[in-house]
Amino acid sequence: ALAELPGTALAESGGYSAASYYATLGLFVLAFPGIISQVTRATKAKVKRKTYELPGPKSENSKPIKQVAAEVVAHFQANNYKIKEAGETIIFEGKVLGTNGQAAFLTFCVFMSLGSLSLVLTILEEQAGLGFKLGNWWYLSVLLSPAAGKYYLDNAVRDQEVSVKLEISDDEKTIDLTIQGDEPELERIQ
Repeated sequence: ALAELPGTALAESGGYSAASYYATLGLFVLAFPGIISQVTRATKAKVKRKTYELPGPKSENSKPIKQVAAEVVAHFQANNYKIKEAGETIIFEGKVLGTNGQAAFLTFCVFMSLGSLSLVLTILEEQAGLGFKLGNWWYLSVLLSPAAGKYYLDNAVRDQEVSVKLEISDDEKTIDLTIQGDEPELERIQ
């Protein structure tokens, strides 16, 4: 009785359920655009804001606020940032380059995705009887994967701004150092 229901019988040639295959194919087609999104988003900055609490002028073992400000400026200038605007908030500007490791990772992800797509298209071509008759030639599409790394390296260079604000609490026991910028830069300043 179960063998008579559509999609529950095993396909004669492959030993798998045709319904399962087409459901997997549908999910794959829905998920495949995500790899394109991953490559294009890798070139954009992920801006975050973080606040660090430092001991203030009235705390023991604290640094004067001018020394804290000088250390922050020195940190950003050592990382090739220049002061764009100085006021209540200091805005630093610098160039960010793409990394070879990120380019290699994106190339690998696209390679695996195109390999998976080739596998799916090869099986689809056999099952659906499409007239392409490309067979294993679908796997040549993986040769396009280095284009993802090149796209990243060509587009990852960008001007980046980081804003820094120092605020002393009313009781002068803490200094709030608020930094807004790209996430890797926030991790580097810790």
